[in-house]
Amino acid sequence: MNIDYSLAKILENGRYTPSEIKDLLEEQGFSITLPKLTEHLNLQVALGMAHRREDGTFTALSV
Repeated sequence: MNIDYSLAKILENGRYTPSEIKDLLEEQGFSITLPKLTEHLNLQVALGMAHRREDGTFTALSV
């Protein structure tokens, strides 16, 4: 399974903090550090693939 696919599915289901996303990914067997995940999430925001909310949570653009 691809981590980007899993991340997209997580973000489609709601809004989560990076640490919550990290925990959900770990439940699926992925291992990623929190700084690396946050960097990846910020990149997805810059590319228009995700949205960062004012409260520090991330979502898919359609949520």
